[in-house]
Amino acid sequence: MTKISTQARMEDFFYRELLKYLYMAEQKRRWNPFTDIPYDHANPNSSQTLAQCVETFCAVEMYLPDFTSKMLHMIRRSRGRSWFHINWGYEESKHSLTLEGWLLASGHRTEEQRQAVEASLSTLEWELPYDHPRQMVCYTMIQELATFWNYRNLEKMAAKEKDLALVTGLRIISVDERVHYNFFRNTVKEWMKWDEAGTVEDLKYVFDHFSMPGRTQIPGYDEAAAVLAKTGIYGPREYIKLVKNPILEDLRLDKDFKKLEDREAQEEAERAEKAALESSVEKISLGNGHAVAKNGEGEGKHPFNSNAISKVLENLKPGGSKWDSRSDIPTYANGRKRSAFLDVVGIEPQVREAPSRSIILSHEAEKLRGSRGMDKVEGALDQMLMNIGDELSNNAEEMREERAQIQRERAATRTNRVKNNKLFRDSE
Repeated sequence: MTKISTQARMEDFFYRELLKYLYMAEQKRRWNPFTDIPYDHANPNSSQTLAQCVETFCAVEMYLPDFTSKMLHMIRRSRGRSWFHINWGYEESKHSLTLEGWLLASGHRTEEQRQAVEASLSTLEWELPYDHPRQMVCYTMIQELATFWNYRNLEKMAAKEKDLALVTGLRIISVDERVHYNFFRNTVKEWMKWDEAGTVEDLKYVFDHFSMPGRTQIPGYDEAAAVLAKTGIYGPREYIKLVKNPILEDLRLDKDFKKLEDREAQEEAERAEKAALESSVEKISLGNGHAVAKNGEGEGKHPFNSNAISKVLENLKPGGSKWDSRSDIPTYANGRKRSAFLDVVGIEPQVREAPSRSIILSHEAEKLRGSRGMDKVEGALDQMLMNIGDELSNNAEEMREERAQIQRERAATRTNRVKNNKLFRDSE
């Protein structure tokens, strides 16, 4: 069976995820910013604060040329990532057009004001906050989840002000953002399978230095950020509650970026070692005038070898002696690598004696060098939109299982709480 390196494995993953993403987008998620939003229902009596919040997000989207072009220089050789990034830019452009359209339709901004804002935003460029591709994946994952909640919370404000046009646009946009988040989330999880230590280190670095795009480019950003925080749309509290904590929980990391399984295993080993030490102390009872050992196991016999268990657990961790960073790749019966495109379409390739000649390949070519937290979400509509975004993502089946698991855990917690309450009452 053919083996591939971690980098090649990730490139294959990127390409397959790209095809699945585009398939789902074309089948179920494409929308028209010109015809699908009822701009004629924009509320001219909506508040200035609402318009300011919309303008802030619209201003961030105005740096889309920088978001796309500067990242493409970094990921140019990765077809999966670069093509996804171009499609991501297309989808983000529709978000910008929708927000801008509402500002004009509602009468909050004139065309002259729109042009003036555009001119003021064009003087500075956005630069990549990190110089490593994997760090940029971590950054975009965080930013996309934050943006999802920005738009969801803004939609709640628009609903209170009875603006059907803005509510419709923000609801569609928020589903896009959720799907974007899931794409990058899946990528981070996949990287953790093959380089857990390096990926977690990058994630911690990004979280330690994270800030939303536009902070140093948008004029008056601090005032705009204060408005967002005051209205409860997005601020430090929302960042911790809705973004950082759910991401760490989903990746099974604690607040110190340590694997929860490792901590649980360590605590279990410590409990087992303590139990072993307690059971090794000979307990004496008197029977017929003779001293008899109650545990009766003999000297030096421990029921739990914590040292051996720790070694086994260590070997099972990434980097341990049992961990292999090279994995089998899927093939057809003839041994040839499976086509990601045909897998998405659902067909097998036609049988030939050999592939036909490729002119390009005949020339010498240059050689090339992973919701939990959803049970904490408030509001049925929030949950519904997250579910919609999850269902339209590449990992819909996984997300369904996670939601089911969360429900099972919640049910078990309720059952245990009832039992504990009954035991407490019985003991009184």
